[in-house]
Amino acid sequence: MKAMSARERRLVALLILIAAVAALWLGVLHPLLAGFTERASQREDLRQRYAANERLIARIPRLRRSAEVIERNRTAYGLAAPNAAQGGELLRERLETALGAAGGELRASEVLEGEEGWARAAVSATVSNQQMLAWLTALTGQPPYLAVESLTISADRATTSNSLDLMEVRLEATIPLLAPVRR
Repeated sequence: MKAMSARERRLVALLILIAAVAALWLGVLHPLLAGFTERASQREDLRQRYAANERLIARIPRLRRSAEVIERNRTAYGLAAPNAAQGGELLRERLETALGAAGGELRASEVLEGEEGWARAAVSATVSNQQMLAWLTALTGQPPYLAVESLTISADRATTSNSLDLMEVRLEATIPLLAPVRR
């Protein structure tokens, strides 16, 4: 093997120095600096999470008051009954009571089968126009609020008498059932 010249030895030494610096950078300095950067990022994430948690904790009294208002008003939006059959019976009684208060004549009433969590009932009656308006106003204007699913009106007597007389009406209504409160 031939001896290297001074220039070649300097180039080899320079390459070895570059390789040592690269190994030092890749093996020690870069992971160390990357660790600092990663921990700085984690600290920033933790700061943001801490600030969000502080805001959430500060909202707890307001959320509690809101939950108490919802709990107080909960009976306005549903019927307190343990199951759909008893809820349907309560709804049927409510429909009949409102019809009686309006002055209508009850023909038939029944509890209908409904979806899970809902009570349904139907009432057939003979009413005048004013009685029907009073009946619907009484039903829809007081809590717990119900939904009228269908209202079928048969005014066959009006064709023979040429005036709006008594009408045959069938009303089907539904109302959500309230889930029992868990404490």
